[in-house]
Amino acid sequence: MLKHILRKDLVFCIALGVNANSADKWLKYSETQMRGDRSHSEMIMTIQTPNWTRSLEIESDVEGKKEALSTILSPAKEKGIRTLRIDNNMWNYFPKLKRKVAVSSSMLLASWMGSDFTNDDVLKASSMAEDYNHTFSKDEEKYKVIENIAKSNSKVMWPRIVTYASKEDCLPRKYKYFDKEGKLKRTLYFSQIKTFDGHKVPTHWEMIPEDDKTKKTVIDYKSIKFNVKFKSNHFSQMNLTGN
Repeated sequence: MLKHILRKDLVFCIALGVNANSADKWLKYSETQMRGDRSHSEMIMTIQTPNWTRSLEIESDVEGKKEALSTILSPAKEKGIRTLRIDNNMWNYFPKLKRKVAVSSSMLLASWMGSDFTNDDVLKASSMAEDYNHTFSKDEEKYKVIENIAKSNSKVMWPRIVTYASKEDCLPRKYKYFDKEGKLKRTLYFSQIKTFDGHKVPTHWEMIPEDDKTKKTVIDYKSIKFNVKFKSNHFSQMNLTGN
């Protein structure tokens, strides 16, 4: 009975354009669904600790894999703070201080706005489909398990990520991130799949650090538009600062 169920799931994924025998194609399909070529999204990021909770409303624009711009819309204290990425260069802009600050490559793993997400996460600076080699590991009952090992020439923050992808829709339900010593550092959970412009996307994300499971950061996507058109100077330092 179980083999019959798994076979149905794989046939469903193949119908979506995924080769069930290829971890590379499985990862490429899920990334295409979740990222697309261009996107404009609005989300709520909620940072939860045992002592306090705060929420940020964020607008995010992404063009390919080299350009991204995020803007905090609320609360008033952080409103207008923007983060820009062009290729491997990043900047933060603080409108109240009228100050632009470069983010060095050593800061890509630093917390973004005190959350459990990093600068690299928020600006989608890496592509799992392109920057990692992929192999299937032993299946779990509900998941295809994929080992993602960083390519030798890729500049990524995590040398190993393990993907647990649903056999029903081929999309990830969790990522496990490991450091250079092979230690599990954090887990990202995905749920609440919705469709935007023909793309199936998990809209509820929970990042939980392994060293302190009493805290977490939750992202809830309110809306996502794919294949949007941006002005030619949208991803520029001039647009970052408004000058």
